[in-house]
Order: sequence, then C-alpha cells, then structure tokens
Amino acid sequence: MQLGHVAVALSIASFAPELSGGEVTAFSGESIAVAFAAHWLPNLDGIPIMMGLVRKAFHCTWTHSLLFAVVIGLLLLLLKPAWAGIAFVAILLHYLADMPSSVGLPLLMPLTKKRITLNLWADTGYFGWESTKGTYLQAWTWILEGGAFLLLFIRAYQEAVWPFI
Repeated sequence: MQLGHVAVALSIASFAPELSGGEVTAFSGESIAVAFAAHWLPNLDGIPIMMGLVRKAFHCTWTHSLLFAVVIGLLLLLLKPAWAGIAFVAILLHYLADMPSSVGLPLLMPLTKKRITLNLWADTGYFGWESTKGTYLQAWTWILEGGAFLLLFIRAYQEAVWPFI
C-alpha cells in the first residue's frame, strides 16, 4: 500500500476528537500532522538503510512491532496525552495497511521474529519507482486502497469538510 497510507492517515485525523478525548478537532492541522507523523513513523527505518548503515533486511523489523507502537504511545502520553491515542492508532493502522504484503510483520518482536501476513500481494520493495509500480500492478492494492479512500470521503462528508462543505 502506497497512496493508501495517505488516505488512512487522513481518516485517522477525522477521528481525532474520539482518539484525543475531545482535545483535538477532526481534520485540524494538528490532527493531520500527528496522524501523518505517527502513521509514517514505522517507515523511518528506511533511512538508515538508504544511508548504508544497516542491511535491507532491517526494514519492517523493530519499527513494525507492537512494542514500538506501545513505546511511542507511552512517550506521547507523557509529553502530550491528547496525541497519544491518535499516534497509537495511526501506528497500528500502518501495520494493518502493511500486513497484506507477502513480507509480513514481526508484530510480536522481541518475543518472536515470526512474521504475520495476510499475503494478498507480493512485496515489491519499500522505496522508489519500481516498488510503487510493482505494487499497483496487483489487484488487491487497488481494492484495499480504494476502500481506504472511500472511508476518507465518507468521513469528509460526515465532518462537512472539503469537498463536501
């Protein structure tokens, strides 16, 4: 899932009041920033790979475990409690969006390195044009991302934001 991550992050921002105890409004700049930052946070493991600091096998390991989501959620609970729920859900939904890939995710690291996958599409890499092109040649990508964008449009309509003002 590539563009679908955008739809998922924006959809999470639409639920900000429920996830923040009413402290952050739906589709506000704050809710969008927190949802996007947290939703993309697990993929920052690509940076040390691109810098040549770690092997490609590092992608989708520690940053794609439930332990990582809990640690980030707890840190934000201490720093800004209103963001903790948004961030925790955003990270979990990132995992759910990645699970259809054949690579799978080690959700239970460090207890086990076993990867959990729905195996709906073949992994095409994590970065670049070839990865993106390979992803969109597979039917399940279009089906699942279409669902993510449909949810986003429904939430935009419900919250009366553009283009439904």
